[in-house]
Amino acid sequence: MEPVFAVAQESSVPPQQQPHRLGETMPVQRGGWRRPARCALAVALFLVVTGNFAFAAYRARHRSRDLSFVLVAYFLLALLVCCVARLEQLRRDPAARVAERRWLRIGVWGVSVALANTFASRVADAMPRLALKLVVWGVTAVVLGLGFYFLFFSKDADRCSDGELGRGQADAGRRSATALHEQSPEEKV
Repeated sequence: MEPVFAVAQESSVPPQQQPHRLGETMPVQRGGWRRPARCALAVALFLVVTGNFAFAAYRARHRSRDLSFVLVAYFLLALLVCCVARLEQLRRDPAARVAERRWLRIGVWGVSVALANTFASRVADAMPRLALKLVVWGVTAVVLGLGFYFLFFSKDADRCSDGELGRGQADAGRRSATALHEQSPEEKV
């Protein structure tokens, strides 16, 4: 007869999981509390940003230039977030049309340029000297140039890597993780 303590201890031990074998992909476990938490965080951030813009619009209600800046900035920011979210969704879908992704990237670029120029013009107007105004516009041009490069010319602009999808890592030669494990040590070097 076994002691009661030993039986109670065995029932609390989690079952053993099968060890991961090289070359096999692990199933992605989704769900749980992460999705509702992300949704709640997104709603909270949206409410905070909207509240701040509403307060800024209230303070600028007597100055038409300031009010138009606040409204245009809010509209462009909301449009940029929607476009980037849709672009992420299309990148994760392997059956998505390439033409739709290309047009959406052009739209993201256009909204980014409009938003950056809106902020740069506002900040440049506040600068006392011409040199500082030129610095603001120069930094804006560099940031927009980097954004253009990463949106259109980077190697991951058209495809979503397996690591982002949770399917394992791929090497620079675009071979799957299973093909990498089938190589001899000399081939890996």
